[in-house]
Amino acid sequence: MGNIPPTARLQRLMDLGFTVAEARIALAEADGDVDRAAAILERRRNLNAKRGFAERVNGLLREQRPWAEFFDRFLWPEHLNERVNTNLMYYRGNYIVLCAGLVLLHMLIRPAMLLVGSVAAGLPVLALSWGETPVLGQPLDLTQRLVAAGLASALLLHWSGYVWELLGLAGTCSGIVLAHATFRARSLSSRWKFFNEQMKAE
Repeated sequence: MGNIPPTARLQRLMDLGFTVAEARIALAEADGDVDRAAAILERRRNLNAKRGFAERVNGLLREQRPWAEFFDRFLWPEHLNERVNTNLMYYRGNYIVLCAGLVLLHMLIRPAMLLVGSVAAGLPVLALSWGETPVLGQPLDLTQRLVAAGLASALLLHWSGYVWELLGLAGTCSGIVLAHATFRARSLSSRWKFFNEQMKAE
C-alpha cells in the first residue's frame, strides 16, 4: 500500500470506472488503502443502482391514474400514432399494475411456474446485492453480475419448459396495453403531459 504513489492509486480506481472526486474521497476514508477504497466505492455503486431502480419503479407507480379515468372513454383513433404514444406515456403506471396483476394471477393458477418465476426474478436482485464476493477467485463488476444473472434466468426458464407460456403471457399483456392505448380517447390532461414530455426531450 505504502509504495504506490498517490497518482497510481487514483488511476487504479479510475480504471474501475470511478471519478477522480469519488476516488479521492474513498482513499481518504480508507487511509490510502486502494483495495479498501475500491470496496467502499463498489458498495456505494451497488447501493445507488438498487436505490435508482427502486426509485424508478416507485415513480412509475405514483404516476397511476384513477381507474375510473383509465376505463372512461373509448373511440376509434383518428391520429393513431399520437394517441398510442400519449396513452403509453400517460397511463404507464396503470399498465405496469395491470400486467403485474395478470402475471401474478397466472402464476397463482400454476404454482410451479410461480416458483420458477420467483427464482428467475430473484437472480438479478441477488446479482445487485452480491457485492465484492469473488466468483471462482475473480471479482465481478455489476454489469458482469447482471449479465450472468440474466443468462441463468433465461436458462432456468428454458429448462423448466415455461418459455412459450411466458411468451404467451407477455403477448397477452402487450395486446391489452396496445388495445387500450389505441382506443382510449386522449384527455386534455394526457395531451398536456405528453406535450410537456416532448418539450423536455427537446
